[in-house]
Amino acid sequence: MSQPKVIIIGGGVSGLAVAEALLQKGVRATLFERGTCAREASWAGGGFLDLRSASRVDGTFFEFCKRSYDLFPSWCERLHQESGIDPEYIRSGSLDLVLNPEEEQAIRQMERSMGTYGVSGEWVTSARALELEPGLNPHIKSAFYVEGTSQIRPPRLGRALVEALRKGGIEFRENEPVEEFVLKGDRVQGVRTANGVTESDEVVLSAGPWSGALAGQLGLTLSTKPIRGQVVLFQISPGQVRRVLFNGLARNFLYLVPRRDGRVFAGSTLEDAGFEKTITPEGLVKLGSSPVRMAPGLSPDRIETSWAGLRTGSVDGWPYLGPVPNRPGLWLATGHYTHGLLQSAITGHLMAQVLTGEKPEMDMEAFSPGREPHAQAGI
Repeated sequence: MSQPKVIIIGGGVSGLAVAEALLQKGVRATLFERGTCAREASWAGGGFLDLRSASRVDGTFFEFCKRSYDLFPSWCERLHQESGIDPEYIRSGSLDLVLNPEEEQAIRQMERSMGTYGVSGEWVTSARALELEPGLNPHIKSAFYVEGTSQIRPPRLGRALVEALRKGGIEFRENEPVEEFVLKGDRVQGVRTANGVTESDEVVLSAGPWSGALAGQLGLTLSTKPIRGQVVLFQISPGQVRRVLFNGLARNFLYLVPRRDGRVFAGSTLEDAGFEKTITPEGLVKLGSSPVRMAPGLSPDRIETSWAGLRTGSVDGWPYLGPVPNRPGLWLATGHYTHGLLQSAITGHLMAQVLTGEKPEMDMEAFSPGREPHAQAGI
């Protein structure tokens, strides 16, 4: 069986993951990116990998996240070997910090959800938490420790993917936005850019929050609106914070992701602000001043820089994966919302299977672009 000629629109981590998984099957896709690959949300995110929030959603959503989570160690090792760039996969563990009774109640509810799917954690006293993380606020009441929380460094994962693909002979068409699809009847069989037409057997739309506008050209309604996330980066001594830290409720929720070099990522806001990526005074105050309540060493004077990225929302927080109904030749891999990095490995894996005619290893119907919205939001 001959291999398909595939175009991928979008050079974020999802599009890159699809291209890399196809390359493993001998398919060299052509990848179009409106800017520079892996420089939008794929670069801006915190990069922690765990199943805490996924356990609150439907079992299919959890299975999807769990399969991806399980792929990361070997995926990152392979990318490191093939690219020479270490994505810095670390099984760091995490602590949900309790400062008041309301936070404890919320964490215990999460613990029950996790237990439904066999994800374990343990409660530790304030004293034990301070043994694990001496830099914590000494006034915490207790903490919930999850050993399985891992992390990658998103800019390095993106660079590793790009380099592995370049070495594998993938054609990158960066700074070349797709203007429209090329059709033959109802079938999508290529794309048009300012440089002309490129034909293909299959086109994968993985353009993040820009996916909806392209899909709209075909009369498709695709809810992939941008959701801004503002973040702040601190610089402290390496090892001063070693585990991912969580604290807060709802809009006051905060997470800290430590890096090997002493930088600590503090995120993030969730804002419907269109395609605006500026940092706001309110966001900077929240993210710059709140971490000190978790770890006193993260005072505002330790801020190194700040930025904002655009997550890709969907109608229900579940990604769109698979063939578009009534549009042969067009596939979607977008709409991953807050789980984009976590879900990237399985997205590439499954999409490569179906694009090459294999049976996917898990049922993808729940993620179909033609589905009805799920009752439980995947956030």
